Amino acid sequence: MRFFRPAATLALTAALVLGAPPDAARADPAPDAARGDPAPAAYGDIRGGDTFVVEGKGRCTVAFTVRRGTTGGFLTAGRCGRRGDIALTGYGGTPIGVFEASSYPNDDYAWVSLHPGWTPRGAVVAHGVERPVRGSAPAAVGSPVCRAGPATGWHCGTVQQRNVTVTYPEGTVTGLVRTSVCPEPGTWGAPFLSGDQAQGITSGGTGSCATGGSTYFQPVGEALSAYGLTLITA
Repeated sequence: MRFFRPAATLALTAALVLGAPPDAARADPAPDAARGDPAPAAYGDIRGGDTFVVEGKGRCTVAFTVRRGTTGGFLTAGRCGRRGDIALTGYGGTPIGVFEASSYPNDDYAWVSLHPGWTPRGAVVAHGVERPVRGSAPAAVGSPVCRAGPATGWHCGTVQQRNVTVTYPEGTVTGLVRTSVCPEPGTWGAPFLSGDQAQGITSGGTGSCATGGSTYFQPVGEALSAYGLTLITA
């Protein structure tokens, strides 16, 4: 697991993939105020880093806000839900939107269209610290990147390798980016930024923030292109 090559294939066990479930229907427990999980305000702003719950499944994180035509929405991990699934707030179960499309495995991204009353903003937030999103220029290997974790805030590191293939219990995902950012449970879909540039959508990882490790993200540009979406910027 220490030997990486271009387009390398890395097999990750369920215990190492951010606590990965055997299927998308068992993602993560619902947000809990005692854990400090953020919850979007009912009928308000939606930003990267906000937590949501997939109806009948579990918890995931908003990556970046997007629009297609006049319809606003957001990107998240493909493992979080399938087309037609409903995204809810973590508190009270207020509907946020519906999964319009999803790809997992092979890729790991999905997009959710927002119901009326929700406003997508070009920003990412974690533990009250908000950063603007101004574009999506890919960061080169060696560049700094940070992930916005819904429960534990910002974790930063560097881009280590591009075009990595990872094998999860559910199947293989290609074209991922490996970073030195430590993994933490409950971050499926969480956004990666380099400065004010959107980088990607958290897919999985090895190790832990206590012992160190790596996290992998799906490049945001691929998801935008696949679904004909435009990134919302500040």
